[in-house]
Amino acid sequence: MNFPIEEILEGQKQINYRLQQIETLFKQNLIKRYSPADISENTPLSTQTVLAAIKDGRIKAQRFGRKYLITAEEFDRVCQNAKSIKYQRTA
Repeated sequence: MNFPIEEILEGQKQINYRLQQIETLFKQNLIKRYSPADISENTPLSTQTVLAAIKDGRIKAQRFGRKYLITAEEFDRVCQNAKSIKYQRTA
């Protein structure tokens, strides 16, 4: 008979293992993702503007824990269209 706590602990072990795999991929640069700070360093947009655009949906990003991660394709798009993203109206 499995106790609920044993199932929870087993699930936690699996999650930790998967997170370690993802972290290894990031360290090996097999998956390139950018942070809002990276965008603000490469464009005239401030970090706060980038975060607001992410929350509004003008910039597509994935939430990973407390951080937002932006794909390389989206990073390139934002860098090319930085001014239009800054002044774009939200619905």
